[in-house]
Amino acid sequence: MYYVGIDWADENHQVFITDDSAQRLSAFSIKNSRSGVEELFERIRYFVKDQKQALFALETSKGLLIDSILDAGYTVYPINPKSVDRYRDRYKVSGHKSDDFDAMVLANILRTDRHNYRPILPDSPITRELKILTRECCSLIRLKTMLSNQLTSCLKDYYPVALELFCKLDQPITLLFLKNFPTYQQAKQVSLPQWGKFLSKHHYRVGVKKKAHEIYLKLQEPQFNVEPFVDNAKARYTLALVEQLQLLLSQIKSFENKIEQLLKQHTDSEIFLSLPGAGITLAARMVSEFGDNRERYKKVSSVQAEAGTAPITESSGNWKFVHFRSACRKSFRNTMHQFAFCSIKESPWAKQRYQQYVASGKKHTQSIRCLANAWLEIIFPMWKNYMPYSEQRHLLKYVKEQKPVNYSRNLNYLSV
Repeated sequence: MYYVGIDWADENHQVFITDDSAQRLSAFSIKNSRSGVEELFERIRYFVKDQKQALFALETSKGLLIDSILDAGYTVYPINPKSVDRYRDRYKVSGHKSDDFDAMVLANILRTDRHNYRPILPDSPITRELKILTRECCSLIRLKTMLSNQLTSCLKDYYPVALELFCKLDQPITLLFLKNFPTYQQAKQVSLPQWGKFLSKHHYRVGVKKKAHEIYLKLQEPQFNVEPFVDNAKARYTLALVEQLQLLLSQIKSFENKIEQLLKQHTDSEIFLSLPGAGITLAARMVSEFGDNRERYKKVSSVQAEAGTAPITESSGNWKFVHFRSACRKSFRNTMHQFAFCSIKESPWAKQRYQQYVASGKKHTQSIRCLANAWLEIIFPMWKNYMPYSEQRHLLKYVKEQKPVNYSRNLNYLSV
């Protein structure tokens, strides 16, 4: 076997090649370009004739370089940067660090401890596209939240009554109101019939007359005196934020439509859509986080560790300490936490399980994390066996035996 360590960088990648004898066979630098990748493959072919003989190690799991290596048929191992940092001390305790030294460390990690790491197992193109879309959509939603917070802060400085007129700030009707009436003085001059026409024109759905009357009365109440120059300056900033939010809402809707379209085409959609409280958005995110390569996870504990729901236990002698797992795939953890929270309203056992965690003294976030951990033990065999969720199947044998449901042990519920 030949082991290739690559210290990734923006412009140039440092490469180190060794074999089972631990000899330095080659060390060189390639450019971060297609020609650089071709040079890398040409040098690798000097040593190996079969792609299965060469294993690559990098400190990342995504990017054009990774995709190129996988497309060429080679096996890639992503190594956590923390692991590389610990391994440096095996060779030098002085703290010395350089790109070529790191490439050598990466290659030797595979040579000595390959069994402790998992190679990248690519998913199908539709799953990979779904993963990109769901993650980028989450980024857009975070951006929307940031802009909404800025708009809220701006309105509090000169136009606080605008925050009381509609239930949500980041919705089309509220943004249209602010775009047409960016100052209190402009809004106050509008008559009651005009408010009714405004709401009807922009498709306000429920109780137009009642809402128009409510807005009119609210605007007639005494407000803070604001100097004209403050009104003008803040209104300009408000209009800038409103325009960005309107564009962002349309883009998010476009992403959500494409995600729904891809989810309906995915072979695993039935599995995740059957989960109580999942819905289109969370089901799509779970499909992308689990992937469709069933060889990726051998046991449920691997999924729980990667999703960050399983705690870490440190023990020595009579001393034992259990704490939160911070090293995990953050997008996976966020998805499972959101699903666990949504499942409380739709699943009786999930609600009961959550209440048990709270009654035992756990905080809300701890209880949600524990519930997500229990859900993964149920979802994992579903995913492995291509079977949708059934709460009756899940609870059946425990009802017959009249025993309390032990969710932490119920790994084979799908075989009932």
